[in-house]
Amino acid sequence: MEHSRRGFTALLVLALFVLPALGSPASAQGSPLPAVELDCGPDPVMDVHPNSYEDAVLQCTVTNPTSASEVVEVNKVEWDGINVEMTLSEDEFTLAAGDEESFNIVFSGQTRLPASLTYDFEIEAKVISWNNLPYGQLPDGPWVANTSYLGDFSIASYGMVELLMSDKTTRELSISEEVEFTFQFTNKGNDADDIRVSIANEADLSAAGFSFPGGTFVSEDVAYQGTSSLRTLTVRSPSELTEDIRLPVIFKAESTVDSDAPSSEITVQLNVVAPGQSNSLGGNLEEIDKDQLLQYGAIGGAVILLLLLIVVLAKATKRSSKTPDSGVLIPTPLEIPEESTPSAGALDDEFDDFFSNLDAPSQPDEFDTLFDEL
Repeated sequence: MEHSRRGFTALLVLALFVLPALGSPASAQGSPLPAVELDCGPDPVMDVHPNSYEDAVLQCTVTNPTSASEVVEVNKVEWDGINVEMTLSEDEFTLAAGDEESFNIVFSGQTRLPASLTYDFEIEAKVISWNNLPYGQLPDGPWVANTSYLGDFSIASYGMVELLMSDKTTRELSISEEVEFTFQFTNKGNDADDIRVSIANEADLSAAGFSFPGGTFVSEDVAYQGTSSLRTLTVRSPSELTEDIRLPVIFKAESTVDSDAPSSEITVQLNVVAPGQSNSLGGNLEEIDKDQLLQYGAIGGAVILLLLLIVVLAKATKRSSKTPDSGVLIPTPLEIPEESTPSAGALDDEFDDFFSNLDAPSQPDEFDTLFDEL
């Protein structure tokens, strides 16, 4: 009796899945059991370059391969990303028999993330309703064919280098003289990089007679955000010269992990004096910039002003020693006796005498004589 009841239940469940397939047109017939298919594109790679950052987008498609309508739910099963966030543009789809729909998985983060960051992820597509039967009434086990997608997330490498040189001043050389340039380079990209530093205008220098005893380039593996050791390149001036040479030497640092990365350059001027030629200031006036000319002008003006001040003070001191009495009349204050009050006539006489002194011809002024001599 018990066996008969179990057999009847199994037949009933089987009928629920098989009958919709028998009643569907031949062109729409598919699996008589709940199922879903999930397909995604290539694994996502994020560009985190500070000048070209973009979210990484992975497009996926869910398909209903069965002979009845169904509702499909998409979920994140595994994602351990800390610096990167993963989101789904949609997570539930209602699909008729044989239909499909697409959705996006968006990965977003920050610029300059190291290329060493990689994450695994898993997306599951699950049937939650089939032929109007909700998830709770769908049988477990092989009756429902759910599916999932496993992928790998990574960050694209980019290169960014900076060349550093403490002494960029002009080098003055004679014939057959060597000059050594010391420098370092920093890896500002997001991955370990084999950075190469070369003399970019090697051909022009060689044509002018220069040579390079230690070669024309150096390279070094530099870790992420690291700086190289101190490196050197040597340039030797021509052994024969009939006239002075003025040429730049251009040092260029380049990334080898990213061929599109911009290079970093430093230019240093080389001046080579031919035998018998003068290397005086008059021949190098063009090297004096505007700031230096202003400084020289200010110093010269200050010196001239100081000399004039000394001359004026010296002449003033000399003149004052010759004429102890300057001849300037200083009126003395009137003294009125306290015991008596002068009459009006007496006061008039006093003021007449005082102002008569002011009307007298004055002696020549000391400073007028001084500036007449100048």
